Amino acid sequence: MRIPTIILAALAGIVPAGAAPLSYNRDVRPILSENCFACHGPDPGTREAKLRLDVREAALDKEAFVPGDPEASELVYRITTDDEDDLMPPPDSHKALTPEQKDILTRWIEQGAPYEAHWAYLPPKRPPVPEMGEAHPIDNFILAGMPPGNRALSPAAEPSTLARRLSFDLTGLPPAESNIGNPATKIDSLLSSPHFGERMAVFWLDLARYADTIGYHSDEERDVTLYRDYVIEAFNRNMPYDQFVKEQLAGDLLDDPTTDQFIATSFNRLNQISEEGGIQDAEYITKYYAERVRTTSVAFLGSTMGCAECHDHKFDPFTAEDFYAMEAFFADIYEKGAYNGDGRYNEGADIKAYPGFRLSQWGPTLDIPEPGVAEELARLARKKKGAEAELNRTTPELESAFLAWVAELKAKAGDGTPRDVPMLEDDELPLGEVKTVTENVHSGRLARHQQGDGVVQHIVDTKKTPVTVADGDVFFAWVWLDPADPPKQLMLQFHAGGKWDHRAWWGGDHIPFGKGGKKGGHHRVGDLPETGQWVRLEVPAAKVGLGGGKTITQLAYAQHGGTVLWDLAGRQTADPHGVLAGLSDPARQALTQDGPLEEPQKEALRARFREVTPALAPIRKKIAQITAEETAAQKRKRSTLVTLSATPREVRVLPRGNWMDTSGPVVQPAVPGFLGKADPASGDPESGARLTRLDLAEWITARDNPLTARAFVNRVWALFFGTGLSRDLQDLGNQGQWPTHPELLDWLAVEFMDTGWDVKHLVKLIVDSKTYQQSSHAPADLIEADPYNTWYARQNPRRLPAEFVRDNALAVAGLLNRTVGGANARPYQPAGYYRELNFPKRKYQAHTDDRQFRRGLYTHWQRSFLHPMLMAFDAPAREECTASRESSNTPQQALNLLNDPTFVEAARVFAARLMSDHETFPARLEAGFRELLARAPTGEEATLLTALYDRQLGRYRSAPGDARALLATGIAPAPAGLDPAELGATTAVTRALLNLHETITRY
Repeated sequence: MRIPTIILAALAGIVPAGAAPLSYNRDVRPILSENCFACHGPDPGTREAKLRLDVREAALDKEAFVPGDPEASELVYRITTDDEDDLMPPPDSHKALTPEQKDILTRWIEQGAPYEAHWAYLPPKRPPVPEMGEAHPIDNFILAGMPPGNRALSPAAEPSTLARRLSFDLTGLPPAESNIGNPATKIDSLLSSPHFGERMAVFWLDLARYADTIGYHSDEERDVTLYRDYVIEAFNRNMPYDQFVKEQLAGDLLDDPTTDQFIATSFNRLNQISEEGGIQDAEYITKYYAERVRTTSVAFLGSTMGCAECHDHKFDPFTAEDFYAMEAFFADIYEKGAYNGDGRYNEGADIKAYPGFRLSQWGPTLDIPEPGVAEELARLARKKKGAEAELNRTTPELESAFLAWVAELKAKAGDGTPRDVPMLEDDELPLGEVKTVTENVHSGRLARHQQGDGVVQHIVDTKKTPVTVADGDVFFAWVWLDPADPPKQLMLQFHAGGKWDHRAWWGGDHIPFGKGGKKGGHHRVGDLPETGQWVRLEVPAAKVGLGGGKTITQLAYAQHGGTVLWDLAGRQTADPHGVLAGLSDPARQALTQDGPLEEPQKEALRARFREVTPALAPIRKKIAQITAEETAAQKRKRSTLVTLSATPREVRVLPRGNWMDTSGPVVQPAVPGFLGKADPASGDPESGARLTRLDLAEWITARDNPLTARAFVNRVWALFFGTGLSRDLQDLGNQGQWPTHPELLDWLAVEFMDTGWDVKHLVKLIVDSKTYQQSSHAPADLIEADPYNTWYARQNPRRLPAEFVRDNALAVAGLLNRTVGGANARPYQPAGYYRELNFPKRKYQAHTDDRQFRRGLYTHWQRSFLHPMLMAFDAPAREECTASRESSNTPQQALNLLNDPTFVEAARVFAARLMSDHETFPARLEAGFRELLARAPTGEEATLLTALYDRQLGRYRSAPGDARALLATGIAPAPAGLDPAELGATTAVTRALLNLHETITRY
């Protein structure tokens, strides 16, 4: 081998005396994964020189290294040579090993080059708790992980600091009081707060890619707020995490699923979708499947399976076949790719079998009543029952009026024999330009003469004497067609209910008044009648959509071309006066037969009498009002997209992820082979039954799944320390980071599972530790020794999440609407911000009631145009599953805090309250500091802010219009009696306080 001894000696000089044995997972794997696996790892498609370094046997087979002999190892030569042709990583990769990394690889080979299975792919086992003299297991693990000689935690945080930290960490809100009291009691109180679920929901909704719009193309709105409320409630109720996972992935497949379990399946529907015209249904179905695999693997497994969509994963053992086999779990979801006229749902789902479900624009949708609706409907039902009893009460006066009404109807009803009743007679023919004839008429003295080359129409208004149609009526009209000039089409039109939607025609389909067959009220009767003779045209009223009780206000004759004489028109009816319309059969028979009425007939007539008699009009009006209230209450529903199972679509491995290349093999649902095997719900692994989403969820939450508990515990730890025990919250694989405290991570994962996946137990376990409760202030020597706080010898201060920045300002001002759950809120937003949103154009309307002051969690989440304040403070658009948010420092953040109307209004209301509660500016300033920061201002701060107050007071005294403009910001009223100039100046100070770094930072 060609390694100069001097190089090995130089590398050996880097090793500290008495260095501990190396760990492959901790020390070696990260170097190989970052620098070598892309070309010499799991993906055979990009593997160079047929050398594979992620598997020990393969590396030994190619003689990449010789265990125990660095000098004879090709790997050591390649990483130390000066020859650019041989150097690894190659110069064009733009990667280079540090001297320390070269030393680690050399020493590892010298120690025998032992490999270890990747730590995250081995089921966690509970390690013994180190004996470090602490009562809390976490503190013992943390102290054991510190270097000898530095094993000490920082002092406990000040009580006011800890109170603020716990309140923000567990509820996302500032503390009601700065006195912490007993920390354990405070923790229990915060965990039982309904705002705990809201706090936890913020991080989960990032993972679930929750948003209120579809994302692609038009980014139209869709209502899925019930899912957000389900998440809040699940954390508040402390739903076991394994159940939480199962309900979201497969709640619809559980035995007799509840409404909440259906709502949970919105998780599968939160991906971006498109209704753009011209997109390919099959292409977007594959997009949706792939997105669900990415989300499921990151959210639940802390793994980046998305890298295997086009090829085998370059760093982890996931193959392309694994990826598409995971896709197959979601192939049964009832959906289409293109949510336009071209998309097609898969078969096998009967949405009518699910009460309360419907197929909306965006797919299967569940409607449920808003809270309180059931109670409201019950109250209205009781009220209606009383009114109906009053309506049905009989008095002598009503009975007398009833008998008189029956006698009048019997006189008008006749014997029920059908007869012709004219609707248009001679004296109704219009005069003037209308041509009439007297020689050739069918009845009376006149007939209408119509002639033309195209459409000729004549409308007769019957509004003065509207015609009430009776069941069984037949319309008729007499016509004479000129043999020398016959028309192409004849049409009778009837105007009812404000529309001309009732038409009958004979002959062709030439008149463009609604082509044949488009509506139920359009009916072709047959061919044109004979010419040269009077013919009676007839059409049953029901054929043109006119049932009993409908009222006709206009009639029209129409023809296309030719010469036609139109004469008497009317209806053949057994009820010329319309008194039988709307009556039940017994009532109708009672009016058309001789002899005394039988009791059932009287009751039928009494029912009708109560509906029409003026004497009962007030009671009927009361019932109608109650009915209207019932209808309005029934419309008070909330909706969410849900998952329904249908016939699974075929899923193939798509070469290079190309949806048009269907040459790959068909795959069935399966989990990645190197992680084990999922069993079917039947319990018989050999049954051959197709695996379902529920089988997937059961495998994810199985005790021996190595990833699920670790991924969740790691993220929960990050909520309270700013970083995970493994720093990459979305990737526990080879590209992730070796945990700073692997034994602690495994101990917490096992504890989490052993306690029934109890989330609140896990949270309390962490925040009840000294490690969590220690100060975030540290001496310079500690910061220098551990700049990234990997020892956890101090707390990590960090900025509040975007939503909590807003909540904090509104809470301190006393404006915050603390209602949990419900519809979205639309805060103030710059005018014209949505001007580029199209298909359709959008107009944003900020709420002008107390919804304006809802928590940031409830802000309308427009993916393509996220609210500017949320975006400035690094909230994600949620187009994809997000495991951790960025934390930037930009001028836009300060500008938002100074100028966003939400913060200006909060500062104004806060200032007004300080003025009302305290008489002098110094007292107001101290109170403001204590409420916001739980401390008094320093002397320098007091001097600077007093000077700011004096300048602004002078400004507003000389320009009162400026003060009025400032105080008009927002919808919250300004209290009467406060000096506008003083209030403006105090507002300037509270705006500065809300803009402090300390205000938006949790220490």
